[in-house]
Amino acid sequence: MNIILKMAIPIIMQIIEKLLSEENIKLYGDKLFDFIESAVKSSKTDIDDMTVLPLIKALRLALDIPQD
Repeated sequence: MNIILKMAIPIIMQIIEKLLSEENIKLYGDKLFDFIESAVKSSKTDIDDMTVLPLIKALRLALDIPQD
């Protein structure tokens, strides 16, 4: 079992590296942020607008994911 794990770890790391590429982070991050922003804006409460939307904006800036 140890041998199999030792052989599998480099392969798994390569897959994770591909999934977490800058391009994928930007693509799926934008979709995720758009979804969250839409849900927050459509809610009846204002507290989430004041807390979540600025957080999303900061995350977009930090990850260099532009607003559509």
